[in-house]
Amino acid sequence: MFEKNIYTIPAESDEVKYALEKHYAENVDSEFPKIYKLLVDEKVLTVSQEQKIQILYVCLSLYFRTPRILNLQKGMNKQIFDRAAHTANEHGLIKMNLFGEKMEFHIDEIEEVKKQYDERSRTAFLVNHLEQWGNFVKYKYDCTINVIKIEDSNAPIITCDNPVSIRHFETNKFQGLYDPKAVITLPLDRSHYLEIHPNDYADGQTRINRLTQDRDYVFTTNGVTQQNAENLLVAYKGDIDKHFDIQNHYENPENGEEFLKKAKYRAEQALVLFDVLKKKGFVSKEFIGKLKELLEHPYCKDDIQMLKYKKVLSKMGKW
Repeated sequence: MFEKNIYTIPAESDEVKYALEKHYAENVDSEFPKIYKLLVDEKVLTVSQEQKIQILYVCLSLYFRTPRILNLQKGMNKQIFDRAAHTANEHGLIKMNLFGEKMEFHIDEIEEVKKQYDERSRTAFLVNHLEQWGNFVKYKYDCTINVIKIEDSNAPIITCDNPVSIRHFETNKFQGLYDPKAVITLPLDRSHYLEIHPNDYADGQTRINRLTQDRDYVFTTNGVTQQNAENLLVAYKGDIDKHFDIQNHYENPENGEEFLKKAKYRAEQALVLFDVLKKKGFVSKEFIGKLKELLEHPYCKDDIQMLKYKKVLSKMGKW
């Protein structure tokens, strides 16, 4: 079920009524093509502070703009009023205290009361989500931004009607909007994926880290997208079928067990390698030594990103 005019503010004046929709049109919808072009352009390695804020503002809007939070509130309202219906007295009157508000109405009026309360919830959502969105952008400014490119054309990235995922870096579960270890992800197109990393990995820099990944990565990220979807998975023609084919392959018990071992090892070692890179530098003997060690391991020998590091170091005469 899809709701129309979710961002229309109850008001007589059209200027007020459509103010939020106008804000989105002018500050998000018109800006997204520019932000997308910036993020997928491999030549762009640094951005200005203003551009970084705009990247966060536009991309995170897709989280705060989704009606998911509103739908959760509506679901809770429905449960409350459905329970209240069973408390009607012999005259059909229902008396209830809803979040400190005393209410009294006849059971025949319950659907109209529920409708009015849902509209109040929608108005509160419209007012509150803009403030939450702005505050969250400020909070995330210090983050590290990665853009991942998938080089396997037979492993396309899919998206959905709730594309932004916020989850704890280690547990993969949502643990609050301001979780300091939360990673935020967003599919950009069928071969690019955005990662906004936890603040404790950040230093306020304005780099765009450009990395490459394989179908193992696509399997996990598409799984997150599928789990996040409200009603729709969205993809180019044939890509949904490819997604489920990849999913079926990895869900085979033998393949799945090996994948988990490989994914766990790669994730752990990637953090170690990144830490060495950050502390010692790209051409340091410590970084090169760790990279050589990992490329000799069967789980990392075909890692696209590590092989790219090796290629750059070889060109520099450091390998």
